[in-house]
Amino acid sequence: MATLALILFPVFGLMLLGSLLRHLRFLDAGMETAFNKFCYFVALPVFIVLKVARSPGIDPHALTSAAALLLVTVGLLLFGYPLCALFQVKKRSRGTFVQCGFRGNLAYIGIPVIAYALSDQSPELRQQAETLAILTMAPTVLVYNLLGVMVLEWDRRHEKTGHPIAAWLSSTLRNPLIIACVVGLFWNLTPLPVPEVLLQIGTPLGSAAFPLALLAIGARIYSLPWKHIGPGAIGVSITKNGLGLLLGWLVTLLFQLGGINQLVILILSSCPTAVATYVLVDQLNGDRDLAASAIAATTIGSLFGLAGALAIGLN
Repeated sequence: MATLALILFPVFGLMLLGSLLRHLRFLDAGMETAFNKFCYFVALPVFIVLKVARSPGIDPHALTSAAALLLVTVGLLLFGYPLCALFQVKKRSRGTFVQCGFRGNLAYIGIPVIAYALSDQSPELRQQAETLAILTMAPTVLVYNLLGVMVLEWDRRHEKTGHPIAAWLSSTLRNPLIIACVVGLFWNLTPLPVPEVLLQIGTPLGSAAFPLALLAIGARIYSLPWKHIGPGAIGVSITKNGLGLLLGWLVTLLFQLGGINQLVILILSSCPTAVATYVLVDQLNGDRDLAASAIAATTIGSLFGLAGALAIGLN
């Protein structure tokens, strides 16, 4: 638990800093909007392209783990809509609830937890686990963005001209995060290396997405009326931190995964809602208040979900 607290401290720290800066009126609503627009159109697409393009080659032994995590993702999506009624989520916010329930913070929470969990093991075993985690999460990053845009666009399909399904499909295909995933995947499949100059510019640019998004989330949480932090956020936390762990465990039994494979799936399935969720919700006119409060709730809840994943996986 102490290890998880140390890992999650930077996340909470930046969110608290965002709240403090909003309280001091240093970070106002205009800056929050600018931060999110920069992350959505510039920093996050760069991060995704470099992440996917430089992922290790497809390892047949990791395909089972990748399929298992994708099955957990789809399961959380399918369970999300019935849970909306249980937690009294208004119709226009259902896409936000569902996305927050299935989209996990794999890179910034999952991989560090895996590394710390095996810190007392051999370097070879740690490298094997981290490589497996990267190969497992790579296709899931693409699916997260694709499904995230789809559920949010479906919520507002009647607000646009033309056929609602055509409008939803058009917006999905033109989304910068989807385009970034396709570019990164294509680059990964070609023998072309990522130029060093692009890495030197793109790496810090992509890394800036998450600190800026966390500051914006903190600013948003500070300005939230308390009535917005209610059943919806609690429902997302139960879905992501509780149901995610349960589905992860069932899927590992279904695929007969044990050892490192089981540990990786359980940890990645129990991660809190990804920061990128708020950026996407903000740009696609979802429920910003629900997204911000859900990230905060699932980050707290992840202390218990990840502790359960470690208890099962390390046994």
